[in-house]
Amino acid sequence: MLATDENSQQAAAVEEGSQIVHRATDARAACSGRSVCSADTACNVSMEMAERLADGESDSEQELNRMISNIGFGRYHRRVLALCGLGWTADNAWMQCTACILPRVQRHFGISNGRIGLLSSCMFLGLMCGALVWGPVSDRFGRLVPYRWTLVVSATFGLLASAAPSFPLLCVCLFGLGSGVGGNMPVDGAIFLEFVPREKRHLLTMLSVFFSAGSVLTSAVALALLPPFSCPDEGPCDVGKQNNGWRYLLVTVSLLTIAMVVLRNGWFRLYETPKFLLQNRGRSDVVVVLKKIATFNGAKAQAAPEDARSPLVPGDGGSNDGSGSEHSWLEWPESEEEESPAPARVGLAARLRAAVDVKAHIKLVRPLFAPGLRRTTSLVWAIWGIVAMGFTMFNVFLPKLLEATPGSSSQVSVYRDALIYAVSGVPGSLLGAWLVDTRLGRIHSMTIATAVSGLALIGFAFSTKAHIPALTIVASSVFGLTSTLMFAVIYAYTPEVFRPAVRGTACGTASAIGRVAGILAPLITGLLLELNSTIPLYVSVALLWAAAVCMFMLPIETRDIAA
Repeated sequence: MLATDENSQQAAAVEEGSQIVHRATDARAACSGRSVCSADTACNVSMEMAERLADGESDSEQELNRMISNIGFGRYHRRVLALCGLGWTADNAWMQCTACILPRVQRHFGISNGRIGLLSSCMFLGLMCGALVWGPVSDRFGRLVPYRWTLVVSATFGLLASAAPSFPLLCVCLFGLGSGVGGNMPVDGAIFLEFVPREKRHLLTMLSVFFSAGSVLTSAVALALLPPFSCPDEGPCDVGKQNNGWRYLLVTVSLLTIAMVVLRNGWFRLYETPKFLLQNRGRSDVVVVLKKIATFNGAKAQAAPEDARSPLVPGDGGSNDGSGSEHSWLEWPESEEEESPAPARVGLAARLRAAVDVKAHIKLVRPLFAPGLRRTTSLVWAIWGIVAMGFTMFNVFLPKLLEATPGSSSQVSVYRDALIYAVSGVPGSLLGAWLVDTRLGRIHSMTIATAVSGLALIGFAFSTKAHIPALTIVASSVFGLTSTLMFAVIYAYTPEVFRPAVRGTACGTASAIGRVAGILAPLITGLLLELNSTIPLYVSVALLWAAAVCMFMLPIETRDIAA
């Protein structure tokens, strides 16, 4: 009964959001779509209102954004950035781990090229299920539930995978691992976005620095562990004794994940996000959290500046010089404060049933296809699927592709080149954080980065065919830089373009679609590799360029929209 009432409230909230978005479409049409208005003041005002409506902002949400801006970006927000970044680090660390162990696992269990793709597919199947479950769970029970548990699940199954005695059991363990880590990126991105002031939203792309760091970390550990503890490139090998490097790598990444769990759950207490509290609890809960954040940042309660007066922070209409104001800038008077009932305690069994309640999840998806968001939702989800397919076809099989390149056949050189590729992605994250606030904005930045990524893969295919190892390294490094830039902007744009009430569901579903593509990509690539090693590369180019077209067609530029 409790779950049913909660579902009804959620459905009402998101249906209201869909009506708001529909009104935004008409406002945009009057100002010629996405284009920036020139000197027409009326058009500028209309566009500003349209963008606020598109984000589904009520008066309370607009004022909450202003209050968050008044608090500023301080010590608390820097810790949130670091701790959410650890989730992104774990996500890519495990994906890179799967790519690194793939050739070693293939020899250990004697798997053919056509079947070895199942290893990555099971991992991505888990990532998909995790994204589909943890995203809606964050919208219904709060962002902190997946924040606290996703990495625990990942570390547990990572340790089990290191002891897997057979290939099928290894695949099962990687599925479980993926189901945990799959919720990190959509949920952690939403958490950070809902805490930071609008002026600092571009820092969301900085989370991709942590994403790249995960790949670098795993690649460095793989370079240290795999060559000395794996079967030699030539000659006989007792896999039970000489080929355990991949097990050591799984254990090491699991221990690193456990360290991240300790930091996220023990070192620093994260509060529930104000925007989730405003949607699901009450204003008093929001104020409690905002006061704690302001205090942690070293601020003291002060009178609100004149431009901060609004329905959320009531004033008496008098002067506001800070000396005689009876209202703190983070308080409501008792007579005007909304009653915020204490949340009812829900048992674990009820939470689990609600987490897999398909009908309730579908209700959260419906507003995403309201007239004002239908095109955006379709294009965003298509971009996630197409990009994931094109990127995974290259990334997962990079060690195998490098092994097939003359001059890079030894394990040391293969994992050295893979490390160079991983390191090249770090500048892409920093470049993305800068580009999104330039005139290019989110849409044109990711469009250009995706198109250039395709060109880099053409160079990689040419260099492997022409046996030019130096060009192979350059091409893979360019791809590493531009693809990381591309993902940095995609990951920033997706939570920005959807309103808080459905943000977790929208991002989780987008991530799940990307994971579905990740499931199919290794299987398809494994089959194509049996025909020719360059065919998957050209398929990836076609997919990336198709994604660039979808990006260019996006109707909403989020650079100046409050999230």
